[in-house]
Amino acid sequence: MNVTVLMADRCSSTSVSVALEFFECANVLHQYSNRKFAVNSTTPLPIPFQVASASVDGRSVSCTGGLTLTPETSLAQIANPDLVIVPGFMFNVLAVLPKQGTLIDWLRECHAHGTYIASMCTGSFLSAQAGLLDGRFATTHWAFADQFRRRFPSVKLQTERTVTDDGLVMCSGGSTTGTDLLLHMIRKFSSPQLASECAKNLLVDNATRSQLPYSSTTFKKGHNDAKILEVQIWMEKNLSRNIQMEHVIDHFGFGMRNFIRRFKDATEQSPIQYLQSLRIERAKHLLESSKTSFEQITLHVGYEDVNSFRRLFKEKVGLTPTLYRKRFETSRI
Repeated sequence: MNVTVLMADRCSSTSVSVALEFFECANVLHQYSNRKFAVNSTTPLPIPFQVASASVDGRSVSCTGGLTLTPETSLAQIANPDLVIVPGFMFNVLAVLPKQGTLIDWLRECHAHGTYIASMCTGSFLSAQAGLLDGRFATTHWAFADQFRRRFPSVKLQTERTVTDDGLVMCSGGSTTGTDLLLHMIRKFSSPQLASECAKNLLVDNATRSQLPYSSTTFKKGHNDAKILEVQIWMEKNLSRNIQMEHVIDHFGFGMRNFIRRFKDATEQSPIQYLQSLRIERAKHLLESSKTSFEQITLHVGYEDVNSFRRLFKEKVGLTPTLYRKRFETSRI
C-alpha cells in the first residue's frame, strides 16, 4: 500500500512523526515475523506500507513547537496514493485553514480517485473543508467540537469517539489518539496480528477508547444577556442546593418558556443540561484533587441520590467515579 504522510506549515510535528514511526514499526515487525520464509531467498521480503512524506512544494515546513520537518517530495510528485495521512494542527487550525487551499484541492482530487484519507486530530477540518466528510461520520479533538459543528453542519460528528471510519474517510480525536487511528489502519490494511504486535512493541493501548473522560464542558459566558449571566453565576454559587428551575425563574422574574429560550440562546445548552454539566465538572474536580468520598461529593454538588448521580456520571464521562479518580487524581504525582 502506497502511503503519503502530509506535512504542512504550522502542523503538529507529533502527528507526522508518529505516523512515520508506526508504519516503519509495522514494516519491520512484518519482515521479522516472516523471516523464516526468506532464509534461502535472495529476494527482499515485501513490506505492507510504502511510505513517503510530502509537502505542497517539497520544501521544509515549520511546525508548532518550533521543529522544522523536511519532506521527501512534493504533492506534484505523488501519483495515485492508496492512503493519505493528514496531520493535526494543534490549537491553530482555524488560523491556518484559510491558507491550505492547495492542500485541500489535492485531497479532494485524491478522494475522487478512490484514495483513503485519514485525518489526525484537527486535520479533520481540512477534510471537512474539502467536502470529504459531508454526510459521513467523523471525529475531531473535543475542544474544537463546537467550532467544527458550526462550520460543517452536514458532518455527523461523534466527538466521543477516538476513531471513525466511514468509507474512504477516517478520523481520530486528540493528539495521542492518533495512535488509535494508526493501529486501526494497520489492522484494516494489513492484519489484526500485526496491529497487536505494533501496540505491544510501542507500548500503546490496542483497545477501543473514548474521548469522554478527557473532555471538559465549556460554560459559555461571553454573551450579551446580562440577566442569564446572573443566573449562571448564581447556579455556580448555589450548586450544593437542590436547585429547581421553578424556583430559579421565580427568583429572577422569568416566565418558564422565555427563560429556557433565552438561556439556550446565550449558553447553547438548556438550563437542565447546563446545571448537570456544572455538577459533573465540579465532581470531576473533586475526584481529581481530593480524597472526598463520592457520597460526599454527590451531596456537595446538589444531588441526594448517590446511585442516580453515579449513573449520570458514568453516562456523561464514560468512566465510573472510581475509575475516573484512579486515572486522573493529582495526589498520585
